[in-house]
Amino acid sequence: MIKKVLCVDDDTIALTISQLLLKRTGFAEEVVTAIDGSDALEYFEKLFAENTNPAEVAPELILLDINMPVMNGWEFLQAYVPLYEQILSKTRIVILSSTIDPEDFALAKKFPVVIQFISKPLSIESLQELKSHEKIE
Repeated sequence: MIKKVLCVDDDTIALTISQLLLKRTGFAEEVVTAIDGSDALEYFEKLFAENTNPAEVAPELILLDINMPVMNGWEFLQAYVPLYEQILSKTRIVILSSTIDPEDFALAKKFPVVIQFISKPLSIESLQELKSHEKIE
């Protein structure tokens, strides 16, 4: 079981569905949320400010939407990678989006921290598939 998952999405319904599924299926012990990329970056800034070993309490998985106001998923990744990717080496990112744009799929492959691309809404089937992913411990 994953200890902590961070869901980043501006759609409150999608966030609620993800939270419920992650907890009810036993996929994650704790689910935290952010409403856009900047909110997620603030979460990590606070995590680093309040913990002497942030890697121990950081989310093991981030479910990241792409299309969000203020700071979208791509902008989040561009900020997250240089700041946190090496320090939080066990944290993996899954794009959770309703996009069908081939450019989005191609762009996701350019970020090694992104291990999978899942179509919204999150489902039991997609969680089962994710559980068996080689980069999920």
